[in-house]
Amino acid sequence: MLETHQRRGAILQIRMVASLAAAFLLFAFLFLRSGGAFWFVLPMSVSLLCALAWLAEPREMTAMLQPGSRWAGPGLIAGSILAAALLYWTFALGNLAARRLFPFGATEIEAVYHQGATTPRWIVALVLVLIVGPGEELFWRGYVHRRLSASMNPMAAFTLAVLAYTGVHLATGNLTLILAAAVCGSFWSLLYQRLGAIWINIISHALWAAAIFVWWPMKG
Repeated sequence: MLETHQRRGAILQIRMVASLAAAFLLFAFLFLRSGGAFWFVLPMSVSLLCALAWLAEPREMTAMLQPGSRWAGPGLIAGSILAAALLYWTFALGNLAARRLFPFGATEIEAVYHQGATTPRWIVALVLVLIVGPGEELFWRGYVHRRLSASMNPMAAFTLAVLAYTGVHLATGNLTLILAAAVCGSFWSLLYQRLGAIWINIISHALWAAAIFVWWPMKG
């Protein structure tokens, strides 16, 4: 019985590593080759990663979406809005600091907003709220972070989850974006690790993304 359990654990870890390899390849293509189709390639990439997560662990991924009694209803909405607002204002301060302290800060921030700039903003908002925000949380926290937590101590799982999320942004060569990814990865991994409520991650990520890219972008 123990040997069977260990074998299954090893298989699940191999599936996760393969999914991470796919994530690195997909995001490299997204940042380096998608061009004006950025906001169409991104949701397709995130959807594919979610599909890989569900194929790897269908029962666990489905069960994770069941709302817990502690974080449901008004508590869920309030917690999600608070988390999104906290991260947004953290980025607002970071935006001011990057533009004033680093000679390349303004250029790199504008480069982030230049990706897929010709796509209508309403399409970007829908993509972020309905696909990218939820999908990234399901894959990076609900699958990768959870799977890492099943085989190592919390600090190691947190560190590796953040490094993986940050790592897929290295292909951009944009230091400001990479640091932003590290902040986001740390924030949402800590949120998930402390609360264990994937729906707060999903809603806060969707709200934050729409706010920072569409509703109140941090352009110069």
